[in-house]
Amino acid sequence: MLIDDEEPLVVPQSLSWEDIDVHDMDDPQAVTEYVNEIYEHMMAKEKDSVDPNYMNNQSEINEKMRAILVDWLVEVHRMFKLLPETLFLSIGIIDRYLSLTASIARDKLQLVGVTAMLIASKYEEIYAPECNDFVYISDGAYTKQQILKMEQLVLNALNFNLTHPSPLHFLRRYSKAAMSDYTLHTLCKYIIELMLIDVKMLKFPTSLVAAGSVYLARAMTGKPHLWTPTLEHYSTYGESHVRECALEMNELLKKAQKSSLKAIRKKYALPKFGQVAEIQLVEL
Repeated sequence: MLIDDEEPLVVPQSLSWEDIDVHDMDDPQAVTEYVNEIYEHMMAKEKDSVDPNYMNNQSEINEKMRAILVDWLVEVHRMFKLLPETLFLSIGIIDRYLSLTASIARDKLQLVGVTAMLIASKYEEIYAPECNDFVYISDGAYTKQQILKMEQLVLNALNFNLTHPSPLHFLRRYSKAAMSDYTLHTLCKYIIELMLIDVKMLKFPTSLVAAGSVYLARAMTGKPHLWTPTLEHYSTYGESHVRECALEMNELLKKAQKSSLKAIRKKYALPKFGQVAEIQLVEL
C-alpha cells in the first residue's frame, strides 16, 4: 500500500536473487550450513589451473593427439560404466601431468591416458576396474608393469594431489540455481564433456565453463532469460563474462557436428541421455 504520493520500493537487481537452499535445510545431505563455503573453496582452488599452452613444450605430441586420446577415453569410460567424475578427473590428471613433464614420447601418450583413468577410478569409484582391465582395453599395447610404473611417475609428478574442481562440480550447483530439468542439465553435461576435447578451453576457469554451458543450454532450449540474478549470485559471473565463454562453446559445438571424433556425440545421442546431442544449435 502506498501512502500519499510515496514512490513504490524498487528492489535492486543485485538483491533479487533467490535462496536455492532454503527448502533443503532439513536435508543433511544438502549440507546447507557449509555448501556456500565449499564452493568458495573450490573457486579459490581452481585458480591453480593448467597452462592452456602447455602443448608448446611438447615435441612429439600435439593437440590433435590429445583430442584423439580424450575421445577414446570417453568410449573406455562408457564401456566400464564409470562415474562422470571419473572421466573429468582422468582428463584433469592427463593435462596436469603433461604440463609438468618436459617431453612425452608419442607412443607413451595412450599409456598416460589409461594410467590416468586407473588412478581416477581408484579415487572416485566404489568398484574400480583393475590394472589388467586397462591392459585388455588397450589391446595389450602396454603391460601391467608399464602401467604401474607410469602410475608411480604420475602420482609423484602431481605430488599425490589429485583433488581439483571440475566443471561437473560447479554445474550441479548452477543447475540448481537455474532450476534445470533433466533435459537441460543433461545438455549442459554434453556441452562440458565436448569441451574436454579442445585443450584451448583450459584458458577458462572450470566454474566459468560450467556457467557457460548453462547459458548456452538455456539458449538452445528456448528459455526466456538466459542469465538470471540467481545464477549471477551463485556463479559470481555477470552475463557478459559468461556470454564470452558460451560463444566459444557454441563454435566448438558446431565443429563437433563435422568432427571425426564422435564418442561424446554418440553417447549423448542415446535415449538414456535424452538424445540431447540432437538438439538444434542456435546463434548467440
